[in-house]
Amino acid sequence: MGFVVFRIQHLQWMGIAAASIGCLLLGGTAVLNNLSDYQRHNHGALELARFSTLLEAVNAISAERGPANSAMGATDEEAATRRTELAAKRAETDAALRRMEATFEGTLTDAECSAARAQLHADLANGRREVDLAASTAFDYREPYGVARGVMAMFTAADAATKLRDLVSGHIMSEMPSLAGELMLVNSTSMLRDQEGRLGSFVVMALVAPPEWDQTYLQRMHATDGIIRSLWSTSVSQADKLLPEPEITDLVQAVQRDFFDGALVLALDAAENHSADNSLTPAALTADYVPGLRSSELLRTAVITHSVAAMNRKAETSLRALISAALLTGGILAVLVIVAIVFRRTLFSPLMRLHDDVLALASGNHRQPTPPQGMAREVGNIFNGLDVLRQNLTEKQLLEEEQRRLNRRLRRLAETDTLTGLLNRRALLNRVDAMFRRADRIGESLAVVLFDIDHFKVVNDTHGHAVGDEVLSGVARLIDGALRTGDTLARIGGE
Repeated sequence: MGFVVFRIQHLQWMGIAAASIGCLLLGGTAVLNNLSDYQRHNHGALELARFSTLLEAVNAISAERGPANSAMGATDEEAATRRTELAAKRAETDAALRRMEATFEGTLTDAECSAARAQLHADLANGRREVDLAASTAFDYREPYGVARGVMAMFTAADAATKLRDLVSGHIMSEMPSLAGELMLVNSTSMLRDQEGRLGSFVVMALVAPPEWDQTYLQRMHATDGIIRSLWSTSVSQADKLLPEPEITDLVQAVQRDFFDGALVLALDAAENHSADNSLTPAALTADYVPGLRSSELLRTAVITHSVAAMNRKAETSLRALISAALLTGGILAVLVIVAIVFRRTLFSPLMRLHDDVLALASGNHRQPTPPQGMAREVGNIFNGLDVLRQNLTEKQLLEEEQRRLNRRLRRLAETDTLTGLLNRRALLNRVDAMFRRADRIGESLAVVLFDIDHFKVVNDTHGHAVGDEVLSGVARLIDGALRTGDTLARIGGE
């Protein structure tokens, strides 16, 4: 069985690489999710902002019915003033339509939306013609049927605008289902305001129509009243739940107070008590009824404004989370890189240096190297231990060398005659065996010469032992100088 041997540094790099990959995967997932949320919310805010221009145009068409009704119901003395007011309102509507067309330029080009836009312009133009025809007729000759036709034609234009609004909101919801709640609430508040206007128009029509037509308009009024109450109870009154903003809460309460407890009561009273004998003029009803719709208009505007603001806040939150995730991921990766560098500088590089120093020490190199800088304390302790070992080995080497010198000296003393410096008897005998073996191996003869110094005792007795020692040393030098290579000279005792 074979084993794969890893270096610790390789394991460390593998660990850091694995941690980095995991960090990138987790951080990348968080970044991508937050980026997706940011793009979705940002796109949602843009779509709601674009939709608000369409809603503005739809609301402007609906709001144009009020001045149109006033112009058709005005007396000859009021006609000029009412027509001026109507012209100003139409200018506002046309400006809103131009902004809508500019905002959606190049979009909404499918057949259904294109047809709805064309139908809106055609119905609005037709409604204005019918209103102008009724309003330009002298009051005494103005027929209720003409006024009713103008009102219904403007209703048709408003219905065309509502159809376009529903188509566009449907496209947005299919693309961004997350906007469904906001768009449904926006559409409900817009429809509520439109139905409030229609209810007032039906009451106006009942006030100017012959008694035999009253029942038709009153039935439509009651049907519209049912639609209004349904919209209010199922959707609009809960606006502050979807958009928990103080302004929305206040406006919901204002609609309840101004319309349901005010304008609606006036309209129903006018229909019940004045429609039969037309005892209330349309202008008087309009003057009392229209101000009660102001809260609904403000709520309609506030809903779209706060919906866009809520989407922008969500986009900002997602963007902050995106930046935080990116910074956190980058920070963790930076820490991992720093850890890798620090480990390399403080651990692995010193360990490799330690490896080289140990090998050098093992090979006999006791030179003290310069220690590396910035190493970890634990590695420094190992280097300190290595220094102690190096010092001990150096001292041991010195002791061994001294011992070798002492051994050589002792050997010399043991094998050498102290006076002449020649081999002594013991050393000669130790070498005799080797000499004989060598001679036998190479077939060489050996000669042994044994001699002493004649009359040496006379020298000692006459001149003293010191002179005798000089004589012995001198003789030894003379003989040693006359020897051939390979010859051996020894003093075996005495002379």
